Amino acid sequence: MSPENHGSKQNDGADQSTESLVPARPHERRQVILLAEDDAIFRKLVTALMQRDGYLVLAAADGWEGLQLSRQFPGAIDLLITDVQMPRLNGIDLCAHLFRERPAIRVLFVTGVNVSEFAVLNAGLPVLTKPINGLALRAKVRAILAERVRSANSSE
Repeated sequence: MSPENHGSKQNDGADQSTESLVPARPHERRQVILLAEDDAIFRKLVTALMQRDGYLVLAAADGWEGLQLSRQFPGAIDLLITDVQMPRLNGIDLCAHLFRERPAIRVLFVTGVNVSEFAVLNAGLPVLTKPINGLALRAKVRAILAERVRSANSSE
């Protein structure tokens, strides 16, 4: 799943795909991922990959759209996967809004830029640098969500 093969960035609107290819186990809530990515092809690839793993994916074409999707979605959102640099609202600002509105949300930044340029990304938040290997992305998502479950269980 290397995005270097897909050409220039496109912003054709968000994917409205929220149906999973793999059903959740009976009586178990599917984990929800909010994906904010302005590159349409990369967004579709990540959406398909996460859906194949059974996640419900809310896909947005930029940070502003991601913020609106979050505000309209009535349930919990477990993970934000966001590009750092996007039009209208960048991923860092989106993350700040969501931490205020949804304090339990976890975040994974994906970026094609040097992460040392962004102090917030050096504050312990997970970052993957593009091009991203699909296996690495899946492993990082599982690890972040597993840590979220461990944190929730230890606070009970």
